[in-house]
Amino acid sequence: MGYKDTQKHISDYFADKDRKDLEKELFYTNPELFNEIAKYRQFGMPKRYVRACKKYSINNNLFFFESNLAKQYTGNPRYIYERMIELYPNFTYVWSYNGDKSHIPGNPIVVERKSDDYYRYLAQARIIINNTTFPNWYHRPETFYLQTWHGTPYKRMHWDRHNPRNPIKKSSPHFYAKSTGWNTLLSPNHYSTEKFKSCFKYKGKILESGYPANDIFYNNDRYDSKRKEMREKLNISDDALVYLYAPTWRDGGHLGHSMFKFDLLFDPVKFLDNAPQDSILLIRSHHMSEATKELSILEGRAIDVSDWDDAIELMCASDILITDYSSIVFDWYCSKKPVIYYVPDLEEYETKTCGVYFDINEVNCGVICKSEEELYDNLDVRDAPFYEDFYEEFCSFHDGTTTDRVIEYFIDKNKVSTKSKLKHFAKKLFK
Repeated sequence: MGYKDTQKHISDYFADKDRKDLEKELFYTNPELFNEIAKYRQFGMPKRYVRACKKYSINNNLFFFESNLAKQYTGNPRYIYERMIELYPNFTYVWSYNGDKSHIPGNPIVVERKSDDYYRYLAQARIIINNTTFPNWYHRPETFYLQTWHGTPYKRMHWDRHNPRNPIKKSSPHFYAKSTGWNTLLSPNHYSTEKFKSCFKYKGKILESGYPANDIFYNNDRYDSKRKEMREKLNISDDALVYLYAPTWRDGGHLGHSMFKFDLLFDPVKFLDNAPQDSILLIRSHHMSEATKELSILEGRAIDVSDWDDAIELMCASDILITDYSSIVFDWYCSKKPVIYYVPDLEEYETKTCGVYFDINEVNCGVICKSEEELYDNLDVRDAPFYEDFYEEFCSFHDGTTTDRVIEYFIDKNKVSTKSKLKHFAKKLFK
């Protein structure tokens, strides 16, 4: 009996169960079995994508990029793309992006997420690259899906989460199904590799490479140039001390459509009154947090940068990071600049929300503040000791060449010809 026949028999056995029944009754106890049925019945497969796969063949020179659900031009996909247009300018590049496309270099094709063009190009792409997930649960077998992910896990994720209200319900059917289609998952360190295997129940290829987005912290000229550029754009002087407050989203205030309520948790005026003279406070809410109302009151030296797409650029402009359970901190560690953990809800987060993978109180990872008063008393951390052991565990794969290694890997893995389009172009030019 072949694979397809086995799938059919499994699906037929559960013929009286629809998708909702299977998600509720089967997924949390046997996700692999659920996934086989979902694949066979084509759960989560948009009709426009399915039709496009039937209509169009694969274009071996087409690369499709998306980051943060097309809300931002940012992260590992961005930095892979920007290096690729330098190395291989003659490939066809498509970006899924719902923002202002004018600041994306290289003149790619830009499509709106879930549009007709989106599914048409996604179906044709030889290589698709994302740091979150695409809408469809599965992709055609000829497509190579590079999942770059984002950050190192500190808060527990998916199958590793603590869920006191419902201990069985942890991950989601659509995320698990999508993760089974990743052809390669990037990992920034050994620690993340083990956590990814556990929290995603991931059994595919993991490339321990570091993250392309962090290469800039290992190139002084590039870093200095970006820091100067960003401070000019934000109207910040060269000598100002800049804090970047970048918390994660919180489960408690779900607003729908994968958006959560934002809570600032401190008073920006009091913060700046207690910070070194003329300090600047940049506040960046998570892309899954709705902070428009909360941050509309900011003025003067407190600046809302939530609409700024790329966190790496903001990190270059800043001197001290203030965060909580966000994985942004592990990218920041590559910069070797000071960190303040502001965690007034640490006990609740550890026991009633997601939970965390390790106790920050037991490691040298930065200054830890558990109240607003503690935060105000510990803002000058410019001379804080370096977190050497923490850096070695989480950042040692990074050396400034990660992007090139990752590109070489998937170009070689997929035997993509880097010459065919150049030859075609030359023939056209010189005939």
